[in-house]
Amino acid sequence: MTEPALRIVTHHHACLEIVADGGRVLIDPGEFWPAPDLDRVDAVLVTHEHPDHADPKVLTEALGRGIPVLGPASVRAALDAETAARWQVLSPGDEVSVAGLDVVVGGGEHAAMHPETAGPENLSYFVAGTVLVTGDRHTPWDGPVPVLVTPVDAPWLRAVDLVRYVREIAPHTVVGVHDGLLNDTGLSIADRVLTSLQREGVTRTVRPAVGEEITVP
Repeated sequence: MTEPALRIVTHHHACLEIVADGGRVLIDPGEFWPAPDLDRVDAVLVTHEHPDHADPKVLTEALGRGIPVLGPASVRAALDAETAARWQVLSPGDEVSVAGLDVVVGGGEHAAMHPETAGPENLSYFVAGTVLVTGDRHTPWDGPVPVLVTPVDAPWLRAVDLVRYVREIAPHTVVGVHDGLLNDTGLSIADRVLTSLQREGVTRTVRPAVGEEITVP
């Protein structure tokens, strides 16, 4: 089966859409930025419960409109009972069709942020056999990953770990996200780290501007 041509459209920080003919999937709408327009959204995926990835108001609105919303059980727990009943729980290993796109679910715990306290469950999504959206962890992945969407900045992230992960995954393209808390100086450093990945075998690196659309080859 030939997968549809894809486009990635950024909203803010970790929030983006993966768009194909006949399908539009919104991923990780967070609380701290303007809410995305849900009018053309066909489904919503959430990687984990942190507020910069999951805005209960947006999720409740989507479910109220009848838009499928899928993600970890821990995110559902933040919603009222009536809304939560419409939530579709995903777990690592699941394979689902979302807005006409095949999605393979990976994941585990959020990247470590405290010596003793474990983070929440964090799911990663491999969409249409092409785009791996990691959320806040470096999820191991078997098989080719043409496009990797992963943070370029986070409290848990070291540049050396990002380099090691890119070497392991060996993507052709890296789309850097999770930059919404950086000032101009921080963004320039993140861009340098992202560009350095081209020395690790990556063909293309990009940190999209808000509203920018990227065509996935």
